Amino acid sequence: MTLTKQLWLAVVAIMIIAFGISFLASAWSAKSYLEDQLRLKNVDNANSLALSMSQMDKDPVLIELLVSAQFDIGHYKQIKLVSPSGKVMIERVGEAVNDKVPAWFVNLIPLVTEPGVALVQDGWRQYGTLTVISDNRFAYLALWQGNLRLLFWFLVGALLCGVVGTFILRAISRPLGEVVKQAEAIGSRRFITIEEPRTREFRNVVRAMNAMSGQVRGMLDEESARLERLRRDAQHDALTGLLNREHFLNKIQYALEGENAAPTGALFIVRLPDLIKLNKELGRETADTLLKQLANALQESCPDESSLIGRLNGSDFAVLAPDVDSADALARQIFARVMLSINDPSALIEHIVLLGAAVYRHGDSVSQMLSRADMALGRAEIEGGSVVEMDNAIVEWKPQTSLVSAWQVLIETALNLNRVQFATYPVLNGQGELIHYEAPARMQVIQSSLWMSAQEFMPWASRLGLTQQIDEAVFEHALGWLGSNPGPVCVNVSAQSVCDPMLTARYYRALKANPNMAQKLWIDVPEFVAYRHAREFRVFCDTLKPLGCKIGLEHVGNQICHMGELYDVGLDYLKIDSVIIRDIDQNVGNQTFLRGLCTIAHTMGMMTIAEGVLNQQEAVCLKDLGFKGMTGPGITLS
Repeated sequence: MTLTKQLWLAVVAIMIIAFGISFLASAWSAKSYLEDQLRLKNVDNANSLALSMSQMDKDPVLIELLVSAQFDIGHYKQIKLVSPSGKVMIERVGEAVNDKVPAWFVNLIPLVTEPGVALVQDGWRQYGTLTVISDNRFAYLALWQGNLRLLFWFLVGALLCGVVGTFILRAISRPLGEVVKQAEAIGSRRFITIEEPRTREFRNVVRAMNAMSGQVRGMLDEESARLERLRRDAQHDALTGLLNREHFLNKIQYALEGENAAPTGALFIVRLPDLIKLNKELGRETADTLLKQLANALQESCPDESSLIGRLNGSDFAVLAPDVDSADALARQIFARVMLSINDPSALIEHIVLLGAAVYRHGDSVSQMLSRADMALGRAEIEGGSVVEMDNAIVEWKPQTSLVSAWQVLIETALNLNRVQFATYPVLNGQGELIHYEAPARMQVIQSSLWMSAQEFMPWASRLGLTQQIDEAVFEHALGWLGSNPGPVCVNVSAQSVCDPMLTARYYRALKANPNMAQKLWIDVPEFVAYRHAREFRVFCDTLKPLGCKIGLEHVGNQICHMGELYDVGLDYLKIDSVIIRDIDQNVGNQTFLRGLCTIAHTMGMMTIAEGVLNQQEAVCLKDLGFKGMTGPGITLS
């Protein structure tokens, strides 16, 4: 029962008790008053009538006429004249019935009045005894009407008290609703804080819950910072802060094999050939300073966030630049910046740097790309400076990169003809049961009936501003897929779609109209969106999550230090980047990092899912680390 109903019941009960007490007090007070008034009226009327009869002739007819006239105009219940011998001489009795006052009220409050008695004289002789009893119907009517008015005003008072009390109760209990929402959020492991209400009891509760949320957020921030240190120790070179060899090679492998990786790119290897000699001549500290300067120069020459920079060994550094427009131009830029950073114009000795580069396409092998880069580096050592190895093979059905209009026609035609479908891959839990199907998009090239993967058309779609149209097509296809398939499906949503309130509203209307489908829809959002577009991402989650769909981050691993910022979002899962998962059974550093990541994710109520699992050895290790789901080439649905 709600507080408002309880308030109304309390008001009704209190008013009933108050009315009962007031009714009894007023009724019995009025009863005494009316009885006294009726008694005085009886006595006065009896004396007045007896005096009139004593002064007139004692003609029985005249006396009877006088009694009848008095009875007719005086509202009497009875007038009786009795002789000294006890004989009734004249008697008039009222026969009117009191039909305006309920009988139960008359029985509840009986009006008992003494009759008026007076002697009628005939000279010095007693003629008779006169008894007068007034009619009490009007007294009952007055008493009844008075109590009806009392009841009416009590009802008005009760209604007014209930209405006013309801508004006051709503104002008082409004903070209670916020407290309930906060408690539900904490129960869902969303550690939000709310403003402290003015009501002291609520304020104490809210203050305690806010303190708990603050402590949890502080713990999450500390754990996130600790995980970030573990990640950097496991994945970065201690001296330069660049990616270490193992992690960088994993990144290369993902760039060549990943579903969402760029279709083309270039690998640049920078070598400081005289490092051993420099260590001997200049000392270790000076050589380390030189290496740090080289690393900084590489970072400055590659401001693009998609570029990756790593240290392969003591003297070799590498830059991976996906979707680069001109490998030659970038190679010259890197070479010039590095030479400028490590050489002092005033010094007599110039440090030598070699640069070799190789262009790759998605699908090339790691060994093939590294071999081309090594060949370029060998040529650079012979020729001096920098060398780029190009591979100009082109797939026939793809338009040239310079033909932007051709890509636009290709993508728009596929969208208009609804040539979009899914390539589904299972995501399983530790017991081999289906969690959902991964559903990366495929788009058909009409001219050749071939299906392009996302990494082939999404870079061009992004350049042409067609990402949102593709997301809409994927979403519509997902609803159709859910209508004909029992299993849940997971689709990818781009940053542009998350930041578009109109598209979010369209998703909301479609899912609200199909609640059963919403329960089976999982939505992957890129990790960087949660932090770079935090406000829009929260609006996206707050809009769609109440419908039952599940929202999580994909390719998680690069921004662990910010995970504490997600304390109030209520995400359902995290998909950990396959680059970190690769060879996890052999990487102790990443194992420590991922174990901590699983702990903090579970604390925040999020499932952890591993991407790109290759074999059962990795799967067993990941299960021991705390992962609740896995997907990849090594995961199959039996």
